[in-house]
Formats: sequence, C-alpha cells, structure tokens
Amino acid sequence: FRASSTPLLSPWASAARSSPAAAQPLLGERWSAARKAAAADTALVFPRRPYLFMLAGIAIMAAGGLSVLLGIFPRLGAAMLTLFLIPAAMIHFRKAAQAAALKEAILAGPAGKSSGAQAITELGESAVLGNFTSALKNLNLMALTLYVALAGAEPMLIGFGPDGQLHGLLTRL
Repeated sequence: FRASSTPLLSPWASAARSSPAAAQPLLGERWSAARKAAAADTALVFPRRPYLFMLAGIAIMAAGGLSVLLGIFPRLGAAMLTLFLIPAAMIHFRKAAQAAALKEAILAGPAGKSSGAQAITELGESAVLGNFTSALKNLNLMALTLYVALAGAEPMLIGFGPDGQLHGLLTRL
C-alpha cells in the first residue's frame, strides 16, 4: 500500500481540473441556476431583455418593501410593489397554463398508457394549482399595496402626509 501523492480533494476541486467553470462552489451554481430560471420566467412577460427586467423586479421588491416596512415614503413604496405585482401575477398565470399544457402533452404520449398516468396527472394538477394560487396571492397583495398607495398611511420616518407636506419622525429633528 502506497500513499497517494494526490491530496484528497473536494468534488469541486476535481471538477475544476477538467473545466474552470466547474470550479464554482455549489452555492454559486445554485445561484446561477436560480438566476437563469428567474430570467426565463421573466421572459414570459418581458421577452426583450428579461435579465434586465428581472434585476429591476428584484430592486423594486427590495426598495418598495423596505419603504413600506420602515415607513420611508410608504405610499411610494406601496405603489412600486403594486407595479411589480402586476407582471408577477401574469408570470404565474402563464406558468400555470404551461404546466397544464405539459401535463396534457405527457399524458397524450407513451406515459399516458403506463401506470404512471395518475402520478403525472397529480403532478400536473399540483403545478397548475401552485402557480394559479401564487398568481391569486399576487393579485391580493396588489390590492393591499394599491390601497396603501392610494389611501396612504401615516409615514413613520418620513413621507408625504394627506396635506401634501412632509411628515414623520425625521421632520421633527
């Protein structure tokens, strides 16, 4: 028995020798896959420059959510979230339609004749229902954010009050 001169390597290190792109840690690969999937979903509504719209959506969610949460121009933040939720609901409705079409295509093929047809049907119905309920959730959130944007809420830190003037804790300093 002779000790190997090659030290024990992680799975990424051995893959890195074959290709530099494979050297990314697993988390990097997951983020890359998540970005690609999110951009593909965004392309359902915004076929031109989906990656740009995906990044804009992330920024709108973060800025709008923090705005409402912290009370810094909460009406503006709620309006931003409302604008984000419109295409978000559209994406889920289209994903539900895609899942239904995929289920029908699979059932029409050779799998429709096998004993797995029931499992495929349940999987397809689950995907349709999951995306449909996510779209309805987005529509409900849109109603809430639209209400806050239109009816307003008293700004906690800073924002415009009902009289059009700046109000909040930061205006009292």
